[in-house]
Amino acid sequence: MSDKADIVNVSSEREEEPESFEASKLGRKDHWDSVYDREINTFRETGDIGEVWFGEDTAAKMVTWVCNNIEDTEARILDVGCGNGHLLLELAEDGYTNLTGTDYSPQAIELAKGIADSRGLGDTITFVEQDFLNPTEVARIAGDDRFDVVLDKGTYDAICLKPKDGGADVDQKAIDTYPVSVVGSLKDEGVFLITSCNWTEDELVARFATHLECVGRVKHRSFKFGGAVGQTVATVAFKKRSL
Repeated sequence: MSDKADIVNVSSEREEEPESFEASKLGRKDHWDSVYDREINTFRETGDIGEVWFGEDTAAKMVTWVCNNIEDTEARILDVGCGNGHLLLELAEDGYTNLTGTDYSPQAIELAKGIADSRGLGDTITFVEQDFLNPTEVARIAGDDRFDVVLDKGTYDAICLKPKDGGADVDQKAIDTYPVSVVGSLKDEGVFLITSCNWTEDELVARFATHLECVGRVKHRSFKFGGAVGQTVATVAFKKRSL
């Protein structure tokens, strides 16, 4: 994905934390359909798989976290908003065999399938269209067994920019539904790993506190600005809260 919200993620405490952002095209399905239409054409013409959102280093750190923490290579792993499928392609190369990628854009799914097939991984990774904010769709993809791991690299960010009824306000119902969908997709002992460029580590922990508890954080390159230490992205691992 080539477009990003123009927001810097600062992990230190701030006097005022934004509760939300203004709605953006980055939260609209038609925008991503158009993006992946272009990337499909580029892939067919040049073999370029398209943008790796947040960069390959960030994706590599998520893959490394999974490899270091999920020993079972047959663990059910779901990538929500998989885009071109890059995360799952890397996990497949590392030996994981029970991989599912979902996206609400059919063009993204077409692109991801094409890339996987070109690498001989079409039988290893399942890519399927899904509206992650629809409980029926969540249950359909999760099945009775649900997933051991749910991954998100930028999807929650996009949902936080989703317009309400096409207007300038964000769709708060969609934002509130997201963690419920994560819980509905996870096994009781499952793990959720999310990377965001719009929210700090502490903000992610606070936003998901009702449903999920933090069990780990992934460090990224940091910077100093105005006396505060921050990082451009945040990656946090969660598990379900005990009932």
